[in-house]
Amino acid sequence: MSLLTENQVKMAFEYACKLDVFSIKPGNVFLDHPAYGMTHKDFLQSSMACSDIICEQNIDIGEKILESVKASIDVVGCNTNLGIILLCSPIVEAIYLDNEHKLQQNNLKKVIDRIDLKQTKTIYKAINLANAGGMGLKDKFDLNAKKSSDFTLSEAMNFASSYDYIANEYTNYFNNIINTISLNWRNYFKLMGNAECATTATFLKLISSNPDSLIARKYGLDTAIEVSGKFKALSDEYCELKNPNIINNKLLLLDSELKIQGLNPGTTADVVVASIFINRLGL
Repeated sequence: MSLLTENQVKMAFEYACKLDVFSIKPGNVFLDHPAYGMTHKDFLQSSMACSDIICEQNIDIGEKILESVKASIDVVGCNTNLGIILLCSPIVEAIYLDNEHKLQQNNLKKVIDRIDLKQTKTIYKAINLANAGGMGLKDKFDLNAKKSSDFTLSEAMNFASSYDYIANEYTNYFNNIINTISLNWRNYFKLMGNAECATTATFLKLISSNPDSLIARKYGLDTAIEVSGKFKALSDEYCELKNPNIINNKLLLLDSELKIQGLNPGTTADVVVASIFINRLGL
């Protein structure tokens, strides 16, 4: 079996990002349902702008993340994909670390644990550039405290892991993404035979049981928990159907409700993109 090429990795990344915005995900930006000053085209353009950088071999991971954020913002003028970049960059690095270009969780652990002080500082620049609201990092790990040379990214993510989903995935070396969420997408695809429906189902399943970090950061954990509760019955119904498109009207009603309130479950969407990326790579 031949090794995955950079171009194959790039195509898988762009596919995951495209599927993200062509699938109904209440509260998020998707096809013909813009919000928060953004359209689905902004997400497509930013993913294409950074895909070469993310999927390039032999580039420092800190620079990879920073340059990907810069390229995305240069094209669309705002942050559309920081979470996706933070999640997919280590996955790519772990693939290239393997002699057979397969995703091994122990290689992902090596990639994350090896992020040093200098790389941490570079990644912090990327997060600040994206104006991510600090990702919830506080005290000595505050992004605006200019102290990122004093600790590694692993230390910062460990600190934030109790309230930020992406940080938690870094801490457990993407255990949920690899062993649960990616498998969910695969199983829904087998049931439904439709990649967009599988994406919607994976999104619904995740947010119905895990309050979204972006909503929690902006509006508080109680609000994030309340939003998750709105998804529970809908998720249970949708995820059991072979043709779940018959209840799309219910999804769109919830979408309108969330967007009116400015409640964007963006972290959930980013995590789903990473799971699709892994599936598309055949890993």
